[in-house]
Amino acid sequence: MKRSDTKIIALILAAVMALSITGCGNNNATSMPEEKPSVYPFVNTLKEPEDNAMIEVEAPALTEQVKQKAEQVNPEIVGWLQVPGTDIDQPVVQTYNNTKYMRLNYEGKYSFQGCYWVDYECTVGTRETESRNTIIYGHNTAVSQDDPNGLDFAQLLRFADEEFAASHPYIFFSTGEEDMVWEVFAAMYTDTKFRYIDMIDQKIDTLVSEGKARSEFQYDVEVDPINDKILTLSTCTAKYGYVGGEARARFVVMARLVEPDAELKPTVGLEKNASVKAPQL
Repeated sequence: MKRSDTKIIALILAAVMALSITGCGNNNATSMPEEKPSVYPFVNTLKEPEDNAMIEVEAPALTEQVKQKAEQVNPEIVGWLQVPGTDIDQPVVQTYNNTKYMRLNYEGKYSFQGCYWVDYECTVGTRETESRNTIIYGHNTAVSQDDPNGLDFAQLLRFADEEFAASHPYIFFSTGEEDMVWEVFAAMYTDTKFRYIDMIDQKIDTLVSEGKARSEFQYDVEVDPINDKILTLSTCTAKYGYVGGEARARFVVMARLVEPDAELKPTVGLEKNASVKAPQL
């Protein structure tokens, strides 16, 4: 082969190699390897949780239990109260006054811790005949320490905890005539000057506005003071001391009756009430 031919072949090979390099990616690329990043982007390999709406709370069927207990145990049993996240889950009685069951259980037998009873002036029945405000009383058996892990209505104090309140939006109080679900909209420490016990079928607008003003949290729950039925759970609290051996204040949880076909979600939006109306003692 002639020297000139060899030179031509060498030039052709060099041109081919140059073209193959410039054809890979950006023309400004360098043959030097890229530096590895000091911080790598986070890649979540887990499946994102689906929307909360797909988790629906199932309301318990309590009506038959009320009927059975009223027939077999005590005819003054008128309902059943269940508060999720607590041990509050038993029959509720009603009689001709608000003192008979203070030291009796729902069977009518002596019990220092008593039971849960509906205010004697309230009407208990269907959602149509139920009083505008149904009041249920119970003892705070750990009142001296206000221990939310105590017995009975001492556990209502758990609603003073923001995390608990947000994750327990409903109370179930049913009668022998209808199962009912109640959505919490207020949880408060209050003085007895707030006469919610007198607001059974009147002044419901005041009941709702005062309840919200005194609540530890502002709930993302709309309440219609004209048409909504209210459930009020009431107990004693020693947070503000005693007078004559009696706790000076009350801890109260209020809820509104929801429609029978309402979707029940596992949480409720709320935030700390920055201007809570404190008890005046």
